[in-house]
Amino acid sequence: MSRKHIQNIIAESRKTLPITIIYGVGIWLLAGGLQHNWWIQFACFFASVYAMIHLNNINLMIRIYSRSVSSAYILLSCIAVWLFPSISGGIIQLCSVLIMLLLFSCYQDPDSRGRTFYIFVLISMMSLLEPHYLLLAPLAWLLMSSTIYSMSFRSLLASLIGLITPYWFYIGWRLFQNPMNPVQALDFIDRFALLQWPSDYQALTQSQLLFFGLLVVLFLVGSIHFWMTSYMDKVRVRQIYASLIITTLYSIILIALQPQKYDVLIYVMIIAVSPIIAHFVSLTHTKISNIFFMVLLAVILFLTGMNLWIS
Repeated sequence: MSRKHIQNIIAESRKTLPITIIYGVGIWLLAGGLQHNWWIQFACFFASVYAMIHLNNINLMIRIYSRSVSSAYILLSCIAVWLFPSISGGIIQLCSVLIMLLLFSCYQDPDSRGRTFYIFVLISMMSLLEPHYLLLAPLAWLLMSSTIYSMSFRSLLASLIGLITPYWFYIGWRLFQNPMNPVQALDFIDRFALLQWPSDYQALTQSQLLFFGLLVVLFLVGSIHFWMTSYMDKVRVRQIYASLIITTLYSIILIALQPQKYDVLIYVMIIAVSPIIAHFVSLTHTKISNIFFMVLLAVILFLTGMNLWIS
């Protein structure tokens, strides 16, 4: 039997998640959550944490008892202190987790038309807040076809109806507000063409670059470990992690092409990377992995402290 290192004790402890939740609340307080009345933003964050817990529970993403998926999500989310004030960002964060939750529930179910409809309704609604979020629709179709195996003619039709529905109601509301100028009802369409070329990497701050670099490193380490040990996981779990890996790669490409939309796309990357690195932390038992875990915690605390100081 493998000796348990600090990383395994922490990953398997029932106290880890409650302590991490307290840590997350503390970071929000230190960042000024009370002074700035970030109640809606915090509620969205807390709800997204609960959704991540549920995502881990119903999909059994780690083959031992561990709350490291949701704990990793809290730790990584709290690094990006600059995202806390955004109400639209909080809503996007929550809806992104809900989309993943609904998508994974459609595994090998081509008749999951209702859930598919709601997935694309959420994507469409988020695109009204941030037009670039619509770029996640092709990702959802890709996952439905390649890893989730829920693509069929009816589910494709349900997805298209889901995309159209929020725009239909939005246009109707705008027409009701200003019936004498129907052209204004379509003004939101112009926002979808606002892709800036060439990419402006100077728009990224040092904190954003360091956080992105950390997520990339965690993604690489976790993905390599997963592919080397995936034969030990159930087929459903392997497909879910394959979906998360594809999602992370897709997010990296989008951020590289449109760094101006970093603050929108990084939410999806955090959600995808959290289970990947949690799988590594929970299921490795070597001295090297333990050292990596300790260094990782130190880096997370350092970046979080640095961003709190800057903010």
